[in-house]
Amino acid sequence: MFKIARFALILGLTLLLGLSAFAAEKTIIEKTEEYEIAQLGQAPELAEKVEDGELSPVEDRVPVKEDLYVVEPNESIGKYGGTIRTTSITPTGYGDDNNLMIFTSPLQALPDGSGVRPQVAKKVTSSADKTTWTMYLRRGMKWSDGHPFTADDVMFWYNDYLLNENLTPVVGSAWKVNGEVMEVTKLDDYTVEFKFVAPRPFFQNRLTQAGAWDLFMPKHYLKQFHPAYEDAEKLKKMAKDAGFDHWYQLFNDKNTQVWGQSINPDRPTLASFRCVKRTSDRRIYERNPYYWKVDTEGNQLPYIDRIETQIVSDKEVVQGMIMSGEVDFAGMMAEIRNFPMYKKFESQGGFRTVLWETGMGSDVIYMFNLTHPDPQMREIFQDLRFRKAMSIGINRQEINDTIYFGKATPRQFTNLESSQYFEPEFAKSYIEYDPDRAKELLDEVGLVDQNGDGWRDLPSGDPFNFTVEFYVMETPKRPNVELVTQHWRELGINCSSKSISGELANQRAPGNLMDATLWHGDKATDILFPIQPQFRVPHAPGWERTIWPAWSTWYNTDGESGEEPPDTEVGREADKQHERWVQIMKEPNREKRIELGKAILESQAENLWSIGTVGKSPYPIVLSADLRNFPESGFWVWDTKWACSRDPSQLYYENPDQH
Repeated sequence: MFKIARFALILGLTLLLGLSAFAAEKTIIEKTEEYEIAQLGQAPELAEKVEDGELSPVEDRVPVKEDLYVVEPNESIGKYGGTIRTTSITPTGYGDDNNLMIFTSPLQALPDGSGVRPQVAKKVTSSADKTTWTMYLRRGMKWSDGHPFTADDVMFWYNDYLLNENLTPVVGSAWKVNGEVMEVTKLDDYTVEFKFVAPRPFFQNRLTQAGAWDLFMPKHYLKQFHPAYEDAEKLKKMAKDAGFDHWYQLFNDKNTQVWGQSINPDRPTLASFRCVKRTSDRRIYERNPYYWKVDTEGNQLPYIDRIETQIVSDKEVVQGMIMSGEVDFAGMMAEIRNFPMYKKFESQGGFRTVLWETGMGSDVIYMFNLTHPDPQMREIFQDLRFRKAMSIGINRQEINDTIYFGKATPRQFTNLESSQYFEPEFAKSYIEYDPDRAKELLDEVGLVDQNGDGWRDLPSGDPFNFTVEFYVMETPKRPNVELVTQHWRELGINCSSKSISGELANQRAPGNLMDATLWHGDKATDILFPIQPQFRVPHAPGWERTIWPAWSTWYNTDGESGEEPPDTEVGREADKQHERWVQIMKEPNREKRIELGKAILESQAENLWSIGTVGKSPYPIVLSADLRNFPESGFWVWDTKWACSRDPSQLYYENPDQH
């Protein structure tokens, strides 16, 4: 019998719980609890493979006992077996299969957002001045093919991926400060040091987020597609045979991941499930036999055998699948407007519905392209009077009553109340519905009907119209935009909306090709706001935003491409926003960081870079009535990675043989 230390989790959540006001300031949780574990257990199918000599014993497939990650069940110790059926509306990701596997990042946000906890890394420490961070990996941890996972995999990412201009043309802001890329050094097989030229106080937050899972690349697999390890002519032929012109295209194809989960069946993974088949309409995963988490009795996770994800062309089709019981887990694809229908069909469909809170500053936010390629449109969108008119022209109470049954809160897009950067007036900025004043502002801008057709025209006399392009996922975007565009049409604005795919959004938004777009206003917590304030600060282009793509590209490339903000009132304020963010990212003094954060939010409230609607909304999650270990409440938000922060590897069926 031996003891295993488990990192203590703070799991008490309620539907109305907000993030701790000092979340970003807390050190990484290192308090431990110990569990008496007599022996390790495993799934019956894996035990059979061990007996047949196809697989090594479970003791050899998981980290050393001191470095195991022990998961305390949300309800009880589970049972092995069964398949979870999920859906996605894109062949390359953004589905509920991702929600059933953790983001394989070094650290993870606590479920209530009050801090971060170890994950793939068993510990991360920093120097007193926050310039040097040291990551300690779990000894004995393995990739899904059984190959050892070590510091060499991190160094491969750094030396051969991040510093390779073909694979990483532009190093993101997460990995540099003052324009200088961090230095990464291997101290031993399980210890890596990250060193910056200036303080990086939020680096621990970065290690829970997008891109952090890229730190872990299976060198033993990917090196065969890299010129530093493979013959150039052979690589050229491999790329050509695969239909690519260059080796780095082949490398990226073989390295295909979604949120740290490989969807290339040949690429090893650290996730709880490994992709075994991917087609245009389906993704199939099987249990990772080398997964590094166990329950409190020593049983290797996950309990579930398989995940099957059906690719569906339209989110509306998914709603019918949910209510007919064809889906065992629906989070991304569930919608609050269908909550009454979910409840009505629960018994018939064999599922149950739980309500979490979105954890967002606003469920849907609207963004106009301030760097629009058409000079006339650019001038209108940059005029603050126009954005004020668009904000007070929205009937937020109607949105609340129509979509959320009156359970949400009309508010401007800003941080949650529990944030250390929050001020009450930020949430109240320009949210009162006042269509008469909105019309006056539009007249002042010069948007008046010049030809008598009932629609406002540009000052030049040309027609004024725009399209809000959007990708449907997570919050009720379609019904929201239908109401908002109707509100704006009542002001005489000839506007429309268009649903597009995530792939198309990824081309059009960063490419400065959109008039306007919408997304959900996440990153409103102290976990993400300081490091990813892209809905208020121009610092990097992105597929889900179109406020200032040309300016963001200019900042992100250190002026090598894109456009420098003009020497105008709006351009100068955008530049100030960027400078505030640059400073907060390296400011060692906590009080000064709070002051800078509030200045960023004040600018958002005054300039309406993003226009919010309603927030603090209930969010439905539908799951099989037989599925256990899923909490009744929590935050459904990117900041804490939706269900991932609740260790979904512990989900199990009460009657696995029936699934």
